[in-house]
Amino acid sequence: MVNVRQLINFALLTLLFIACGRTNKNVIITFDDRSIDEWFAQRELFNSYNIKATFFISSPQLLNNEQIDKLKSLVADGHEIGCHGLNHKKATEENQYQYIETEIEPAIQWLSDYGFAVSSFAYPFGSSTPYLDSILTNYFTFIRKATYNYMDTLISTYPEIYAQKRLFCNTNAMGIDVNFNISIDNLEDAIIKAKETDSYLILYAHKIDDSNEDYSVTPQYLEEFFKQLKKHNIGTITCNSKNR
Repeated sequence: MVNVRQLINFALLTLLFIACGRTNKNVIITFDDRSIDEWFAQRELFNSYNIKATFFISSPQLLNNEQIDKLKSLVADGHEIGCHGLNHKKATEENQYQYIETEIEPAIQWLSDYGFAVSSFAYPFGSSTPYLDSILTNYFTFIRKATYNYMDTLISTYPEIYAQKRLFCNTNAMGIDVNFNISIDNLEDAIIKAKETDSYLILYAHKIDDSNEDYSVTPQYLEEFFKQLKKHNIGTITCNSKNR
């Protein structure tokens, strides 16, 4: 005879076990421009920590066949390809009414011709206008701006780099390249806040290598960051993730 109470207790314990083992996906990490070779070189690093990133491509018309194939491999790993403009022009310095025709539509077309379904966009240089913000929602489901640690403080104090789940399209992001001087402890504080508030922390970087040049991030730094995510049981999603 089946003991109903035992079955209920077993079910509750199972649900508790599943909940405890579940990874909270509270971070969106993005990379800008066209450092495809350097990104692809870190494929094993991304996979070993189950990191899913969005790569925003600028000047897609300059991609060669090898780079296109590498991007397709990244997509096969679960990453996303986004749009970063045709010629990486600063939106606030361009004709607002021509920007869509000259920078957005051709870039989408190039990426589409390569086989990438693009639904996310990051502004080159990170700045935008209310007009473009409103128009671009007709082209993308996710739009990202950019900032940096201009207050030289804990980045968790920047509310604009956090987004509420299922309620966002137009967001900001914090730069973590070497020139922004964001320590691992600073990043840890920021991801803990994302977990505690059940929101998304949105970050961006550019090239991944050991040059220590501006707008680059080292593989060692990224791995230390990924270790912090694992330590706090925090996962990542892409900008267009259906799990938002």
